[in-house]
This record gives sequence, C-alpha cells and structure tokens, in this order.
Amino acid sequence: MISYIKKTTLTVCLTAMSAILFAQEKEVSIRISQDESVKLSEFNTTVQLERKPFKILVMLQNVQGVYVFASIRDSIYRFTENSPIRDFPYLPLLQLREDEFNENKEMNISETGWSYWFYDTTYEWHPFNRKLTRIDKDRIIGTKNIRQFFDVNEGKVIKIREINTPLYLFFVAVEEYDKDGKPLKELIRRKVKVEWRNEE
Repeated sequence: MISYIKKTTLTVCLTAMSAILFAQEKEVSIRISQDESVKLSEFNTTVQLERKPFKILVMLQNVQGVYVFASIRDSIYRFTENSPIRDFPYLPLLQLREDEFNENKEMNISETGWSYWFYDTTYEWHPFNRKLTRIDKDRIIGTKNIRQFFDVNEGKVIKIREINTPLYLFFVAVEEYDKDGKPLKELIRRKVKVEWRNEE
C-alpha cells in the first residue's frame, strides 16, 4: 500500500512538473512575407523578394523578443549554425533605437548594432506595427512592415528600390538570462539572405 501511495505521489508530481514546463515552453517562429510567406524553419534561408515593401512576422511564445542583425554587407556569413556570437552577453548594450509601433515602417541596418523586436507589457510601446495578433495567453504575433531601411552608420534612409546588394539578416532569440540581464543561452538562430528579383 505504501509503495502504491509513493508511486501515485511521484506520478502526480511528475505530471504537475510536466504541466508547468509545458505551460512555460518557449518558442519563436519567423516568417518573411510579400506575395507569399516563407517560414524560416532552417538555420540558413535564401528568400527572393520584389523591390517593394514586405513584412516580417514574429511569433513569440513565452519569449519577450528577438535580436535582429541586418546589413547590406555579407559580414553575417561569418556566423555558422553553432559558432559563438561575439559579444553575445552584451547584446542588450548593442541595441539600436527602434521607432515606437514601427512608425516609419523601416528596418535598421548596421555593422555593429542589433535591433531588438519585443513585446513586454511593462512598456507602453513596442517596435512592431501597433496591432498585434494574440493567439492565446502565451503567444503573440508581431508584424514589421518594411518599406525602407535606416543606415545607422551613415544616418540616412535608403528606399528598397535603391538597394543594389542583397539584404543579410540574422535573428537570435535568447532562452536564458543571468541575474543581471546578460544573455546566457540561445533559443534559436536564423540566417537569411534576401535577394531582389530583377525588374522586368
């Protein structure tokens, strides 16, 4: 009888722990959308877009945000699927300024800084378009409409039609931070090369 009670107690405890862990499951999913939507399910993806506005949709589940490195130079190709990211613990210090509610419909491009696309209820704003899509209590989808780029190094706006090189993107979501807010462990990383279709 005692053995049965111990087994039952253990089963109940394991079930409760599984439920707690499942409830806090973390996930990030990213799509690039124009005429069609491409889910970034692999580490390395090449996407072809027209030289016109496009969208990036980010689904966050129990994760506050995703870091985005965007450049018109191919420097992100030094990142492999498993190579360490230099200055990873200092990503919060390398954050670029973002417009509230994506007011200018633009993406920062830089050789040193990272954008942070987040949703945190303790802030009165976020860098996605104003309207978010809530799937359930743990999951939201934030959309960034992109119609131009802001070159942080040059301090100037670049229209999509003016870009003559591919756009290189690198996304990193953090799974775990230390007590001081420094990133410790990655959740996902995705590398993207956006090629522009020739105008006919």
